[in-house]
Amino acid sequence: MTEPPPTTDGSRPIESIAAWRELLDTLAEAGEMVAGPADGMPAIDVAEGFGYLLNVLTDQFERASLRRSRHPVFLPGITPVRKFFFDNPDTDYDIAVLGGASRYRIRGNRGTSAYLAFCVYSAMGRDGTTRLVNLSDRDIRFSPGGDFEVILSPEEVPGDWLRADAGSRAVIARQYFLDRDAEVPARYRIEALDEPAPDPPLDDHGFARAARTTARFVKAAASLAAQRADGMSATPNRFVATGEHGPYRTPDNDYVVCWYSLDEGEALVIDVRPPECRYWGVHLANRWGQSLDHRTRRTSLNARTAASGPEGNVRVVVSGTDPGVPNWLDTAGHSEGWVLFRWLLADAPVMPTAERVGLAALRDVRGAVQHTGSAG
Repeated sequence: MTEPPPTTDGSRPIESIAAWRELLDTLAEAGEMVAGPADGMPAIDVAEGFGYLLNVLTDQFERASLRRSRHPVFLPGITPVRKFFFDNPDTDYDIAVLGGASRYRIRGNRGTSAYLAFCVYSAMGRDGTTRLVNLSDRDIRFSPGGDFEVILSPEEVPGDWLRADAGSRAVIARQYFLDRDAEVPARYRIEALDEPAPDPPLDDHGFARAARTTARFVKAAASLAAQRADGMSATPNRFVATGEHGPYRTPDNDYVVCWYSLDEGEALVIDVRPPECRYWGVHLANRWGQSLDHRTRRTSLNARTAASGPEGNVRVVVSGTDPGVPNWLDTAGHSEGWVLFRWLLADAPVMPTAERVGLAALRDVRGAVQHTGSAG
């Protein structure tokens, strides 16, 4: 028989102790989703799977702990080492938790990034999706100097407005960059418009609630990633369109994905003519939807960095060894994983073609792409 958890006064159990044990049990269950099918799975995928769980854990506990705050703040959602949900190397994601107030204001300056938008999300449902509303720079009114203001509230107000109600959990600010060295990032901050009281401490009940919320999210995130990898790996090396891509998708994107599977000495040759759009990019991700190392390797390209042909066609080569051709993407030791294209505010999405070839065959296509293309 399991003994009740310790108490503070000999009568009432300490709820946070029970929640801590539940969190550990749920993490063990999520870990089995990583380790369970390990037979035949590359060791790097297993190791990264556990890392993925810890990435989601740290992010979600931080946000769950802030749920009662009346002093929201934008914090980086993705870093070069904390990644999930098919993060884009060309995107900055700043996330502010909502829940302690009913009305908010975002103020800032536009900068010159290729795209800026604010998207409000509900909690993630059992099916791994969220309800969202999005406001992008197409519809925000900027002053001549680039200043702007957006109100978040349950009821519509004059000016730039986003609906945020009792079911809203977070607002994500997205900035897409084609050239981080040349573009000026937007600056912004969020504040509650209701009378803000000091935040309550993370007490016994507060920790227990945050731990349980985090546990549920980590388990759901593990299940979602495993299901997607299993589904796509059954038909490798071909592209398909997906109407949604993770609980924190943006409606301004069209996503096209492929599961690559390569033996040593092989490459995946991808041909596409990108559509007219605000931004397009392609990057590699591991089994769990985390972008591969883009700090020290070339694992992503966009409309500014990719070389294109005279008709605007682009050939991307995915392999573990540099074949000496333009637009090579380094698999960074992964024999399989994801290739993902984003078409942002595109006239119409397009479908790339893919062919699995030997590296030796690429000698025949060297020099086929002559010059660097401009932004789409």
